[in-house]
Amino acid sequence: MIDKNHVVQKVNHAFDQVRKAHNAQIKGLKKGRFALLKRLCRLTEKQHQKLEEYHEESPEIAHAYYLKEWFYDFYEQSTYEEAKAFLNTWIEQARMSPFLAFHEYTKTLATWKIHILEYFRLPYTNAKTEGTNHKIKNRKRISYGFRNPEHFRIRVKLECSQSNKELHPSSASKSVVDVA
Repeated sequence: MIDKNHVVQKVNHAFDQVRKAHNAQIKGLKKGRFALLKRLCRLTEKQHQKLEEYHEESPEIAHAYYLKEWFYDFYEQSTYEEAKAFLNTWIEQARMSPFLAFHEYTKTLATWKIHILEYFRLPYTNAKTEGTNHKIKNRKRISYGFRNPEHFRIRVKLECSQSNKELHPSSASKSVVDVA
């Protein structure tokens, strides 16, 4: 199974490549990056106005933007069959678009389609694991120079656990200050 956040990230990357290709043609497009990459439903009023201006200036940007937004509906499908039909339709439409970045992405989607669709049979992600790994990496950066690996392990458990009860039994009586 492929993590859905990575699939969506690739669509945003393809759209960003289209945006970069049009930077010189549209004034202020570089500064409007966040309004273009943000979901339509999450735009502020000011960002929504900017988005409409960009779409009026460039029909290509509007086409690419709505292709990106349309892809977000993929993970809102309720069954495997609906998702498969949706993905096939989206790939077909993206291939017919004039954007090379989306053409490249459709090749990736076609290659990994079976694994991407598995989400609809078993709707789990590895987001919690990735979040924990991120916390550990950050702790490693901050804790550079710990002389005692046990102290580092305890610090990671403190940071990653839901409650302090999950600490190592021998360290349960130590305070956070003592560990550092």
